[in-house]
Amino acid sequence: MKRNHVLLIALLLLALILVPAIAACGTTEETTTTSAGQSSTTNVGGGGDVTAIADAAIAAVTKSANIETPQTIKAGFVQAGSDTAFPPMEFSDEKGGYIGFDVDLCIALSKKMGLELEVVSTAWDGIIPGLLGDRYDIIMSAMSITEERLQQVNFTDAYLPGIIAISAPKAAPITEAAGLAGKIVGVQVDTTGQFEVEKVAGVKEIKKYPTILDAFADMAAGRVDAVVNDEPVNAYIIATNTDYKEKFANTGGIVTVNDYGYAIKKESAALLAAMNTALAELKAEGVYQKICAKWGLTGVK
Repeated sequence: MKRNHVLLIALLLLALILVPAIAACGTTEETTTTSAGQSSTTNVGGGGDVTAIADAAIAAVTKSANIETPQTIKAGFVQAGSDTAFPPMEFSDEKGGYIGFDVDLCIALSKKMGLELEVVSTAWDGIIPGLLGDRYDIIMSAMSITEERLQQVNFTDAYLPGIIAISAPKAAPITEAAGLAGKIVGVQVDTTGQFEVEKVAGVKEIKKYPTILDAFADMAAGRVDAVVNDEPVNAYIIATNTDYKEKFANTGGIVTVNDYGYAIKKESAALLAAMNTALAELKAEGVYQKICAKWGLTGVK
């Protein structure tokens, strides 16, 4: 698939307020089935109209005649391991389920394959071992495609471009990677954000957290000078927290070539092929673009 890197929309105007309970998600494994006939409805991104349009498009997706339903761990389901504290990609709906861009897209992908989506909430630092240990079929967790990870797993075609944001207090903005020198920087452990900060000379300390929400909480407490992480996630967290929106902003960025993909075991070739076919069809039918609009993101072509 041809990739076209485009900037993700940084400002997401929302009414939803994040609550502290979300910060606990992803630390223990929980499984929630998301109906393949319904998407998760919430007013985000472009507002109610684009949300309703996207949800209707997802609900209308049917099994593709071009896809033979692949074998999965649990018959009839795609089980997706996910760090569910990573809005707007995947996060708690506060009702025992999960919502987000990845959730919507994977509901549609599952329907194309004649399956339903089941989300398995999993801590990020054990997410690849969980896949390799057959706890779930795919990793659905805004995972960047990197050479290191490709040694362990396969990835679907890219579904979002990877851009890293530097989030900092508005009163002390950091506009470029070099400005992290001498600073205490918060990252989520074993993420592209951490790897990018490790390349910067002179960083005073890299503080690694199990979730990115923990990193933001420490920045609010004055224990870190900046948080470096995926741009749409940082933008969403800031825009949906009244205190953060007043104090913080995405003040700089680091462009990477690490697009997002869904990780799949190397042995699961049929599932990989089915998901790539499903993704291509959702793009051709305009469903993918509607999901991007719902969550305020600009996707890949």
